[in-house]
Amino acid sequence: MHRFLYPLLLLISFIVSLPAWADFSFVHVTDSHVGIGQGATSSTSHDAALFQEINALAPRPAFVVNTGDICEVGTDAQYAEYRKAIAGLTVPHYDAPGNHDVRWNPRGKEGYVLGTKQPLYQSWDYQNIHFVLLDSTVLLQHWGHFDQAMLDWLKTDLKKIGTEKPVIIGFHHWIGRDPVMVDNQQALLDVVAPYNIRLWLQGHGHSNIQWNINGTPAIMAQGLYQGSYHLIEVTKDHLRVLRRTDKNKAPTQEIFTIPLARGTRPHWAPDIRLTNDRINVSVQHDELPTDAKLESRLDTERFSPLEAGENAWTGSINLADKVAGEHAVTVQATLPDGRVYQQSSLVTSKNPHSPAASWTTNVGGAIQSHLVRDGNTLYVTTMGGDLVALNPATGKEKWRFKTGGAVFSTPHLADDSVGQRPVRTIYFGSADHFIYAVNAVTGKLRWKTPTEGAVFASAATAQGIVCIASVDTKIYGLNMNNGKVIWTAQGEGMYQSQATTDGQRFFVGGWDNYFRALDVKTGHELWKNKFGRSFYYSPAIGSPTVGEGKVFVTSNDGLMHAMDAATGQVIWEVGPLLYGDLKEPASASLGYSGPLYHDGHIYNASLTDKGYVFCFDAATGKKLWDTPTGSVIYDSSCAYGAGNVYVGSVDGTFSAIRISDGAMQWQYRLGPGHVLDSPATDNDHVYIGSMSGKVTALPLTVSLNAAK
Repeated sequence: MHRFLYPLLLLISFIVSLPAWADFSFVHVTDSHVGIGQGATSSTSHDAALFQEINALAPRPAFVVNTGDICEVGTDAQYAEYRKAIAGLTVPHYDAPGNHDVRWNPRGKEGYVLGTKQPLYQSWDYQNIHFVLLDSTVLLQHWGHFDQAMLDWLKTDLKKIGTEKPVIIGFHHWIGRDPVMVDNQQALLDVVAPYNIRLWLQGHGHSNIQWNINGTPAIMAQGLYQGSYHLIEVTKDHLRVLRRTDKNKAPTQEIFTIPLARGTRPHWAPDIRLTNDRINVSVQHDELPTDAKLESRLDTERFSPLEAGENAWTGSINLADKVAGEHAVTVQATLPDGRVYQQSSLVTSKNPHSPAASWTTNVGGAIQSHLVRDGNTLYVTTMGGDLVALNPATGKEKWRFKTGGAVFSTPHLADDSVGQRPVRTIYFGSADHFIYAVNAVTGKLRWKTPTEGAVFASAATAQGIVCIASVDTKIYGLNMNNGKVIWTAQGEGMYQSQATTDGQRFFVGGWDNYFRALDVKTGHELWKNKFGRSFYYSPAIGSPTVGEGKVFVTSNDGLMHAMDAATGQVIWEVGPLLYGDLKEPASASLGYSGPLYHDGHIYNASLTDKGYVFCFDAATGKKLWDTPTGSVIYDSSCAYGAGNVYVGSVDGTFSAIRISDGAMQWQYRLGPGHVLDSPATDNDHVYIGSMSGKVTALPLTVSLNAAK
């Protein structure tokens, strides 16, 4: 029996030697924004001083969690500053990316990983708590989104720990409060619903606030460089949140204490029914405390109270003045103890003044580029790394080409001019550091050419040469037939917009404030103009266009520039523009959306809360009309078809505007999913995608009989 006794004694010895439970603490910081200012008053100096302060806390925290915007623009130099600032920290630190880390980063999300030496998302255990940091960022954007691959990882990660272990989750963009930053926050809430989530750590808003997300407290700190962080003290039974601010220069301001044991959750199921032009909402009294506050809303509108009746809370939402399409109905319950719960459902409504979708299909990855309609195919690129060919009549997939990285680049189609049998070819770039040429009919690779960085920009072709720029600061001129590098032109910043050409010159705007004209054959710089008062205002987001011997581009300071294509001489400039009530006019920035040239006119969307679209005379820059879409437009640019221009708003509102006078023809609601891409048209339909991965085909004109 002694051969069984010895292992037993070893096991007992191991259990006895295990350390006893010890209370611990950790620190939550956010928005360090390394790179703002210089010297002793810089954000780097403030951050470094606070890291030293955190070091001196007694007892010393177990680790520090940073929920994003580590750096201001994410350059190598700024990440080096961050590593220097945090070098004196004697405890581990865990970082999550913020929009500033990937929006202007010369390498995108890859640059964040290289700069921080941390993954985009991760989890770890400490004592009795499971910690998770997620990536809520969208490449090259301000907005938030949870990638499906990460959500799948999170499902597996949480399944391993069970439903009772306390979990703390952090990321950059807030959820559970307005305005909506993350378009698919419900997808995350669905994943974590079975688990014991005890605290949310958030950033982005630069505010010392707290709120409640489905019964779980959430906290946001002001920027670290602004003097704010949280100290969270953890025992076996609870955690206590303390806040440090510039006014209260020690983490002693108690925010709340949270029990770690899983509490009871209300079991409630709102009844949401669509009847004619109304959505009826009801919640039974026996599902929630009778003194709970119930509200409902459509999409991102304000909540309206439900009326408490004898057996249920009831209310309705009038759809008569709403556009057709897919709407999110959210019901919110606020319990007497301050816990807040939300449940959302999707409804699809019709309206005689809006079209009905001909088809909708999901391509399996978020869409941020321009859709392209060519021949008998619709082409879409995804942030999942795919180029997808769809049948424009049905939305069915024809073929799919996979790259090794996210594809922000818009597909550019051209006939290969070399050889006796021209081949219709798609040229585009990928975050995997390659430029691709793919057969447009078969989806087979023709060639791929490596660069020294991710390729977010899009191509133009002329005289047998493909022009496309990379985040490695180079503009490449490649042989259309084999991808060999014919020439390169050196810029001073990253590139993300599409090149254009007049056949003799390629035109490219970048994040170095320069807009360049290059000789097609040699890549020699013919002229360049400097636009924008600083890096942030470069002519880098909106893609240029040509017409009437001119080239047009917007810069991010809200201006549109019209230049002589041959000489670069600025012929006219407009913006920022006044719009709206003449008694209280507001300023519209033209910088993010790219201009569309059509038949002597320029159409351009603006970055305003009302989402104005403008029409200009291409010869003079005179404004001919402006029309509000009612929703914020970010990167989406106009497409022309059947006498209208079409453009998408961030919240999913899609608009058709008559070019003759700017009259709104119709709008359609695309449902949850930021719309940051641009539409494509043919003779029958307009096609638009979103971050949800859905592509929708809508008829160019509204048939009132079909819409009823």
